[in-house]
Amino acid sequence: MNRLDFSFEPHSDMNADSESVVRLHAEKIKEKCYSDAVSVLDQNGYQDGFRASLFQSLQDKIRRFQVYIMNQFNDDPDIYFSLGEPTPEQMEGKKFWIQPYV
Repeated sequence: MNRLDFSFEPHSDMNADSESVVRLHAEKIKEKCYSDAVSVLDQNGYQDGFRASLFQSLQDKIRRFQVYIMNQFNDDPDIYFSLGEPTPEQMEGKKFWIQPYV
């Protein structure tokens, strides 16, 4: 893991040309047709604004960053933190693996 894993490219906000797409998307959300709402955005090439996938991506990056920090500043050299089961190479020199509760 390195600093490039934590990069973030923000998206721009909605413009007037995409108003009809956003309205249709909002209608699908109100109808609880979430996959159809995403399809509306994808079919129209809508790249502005925020989607749930962006927030999930941010949440995943924050979790990976937390694990990175715990491993970098851990006082006990026998402990390794990771979100998934570590490889034998990652566990080399370590005695304990701790998976944080997320």
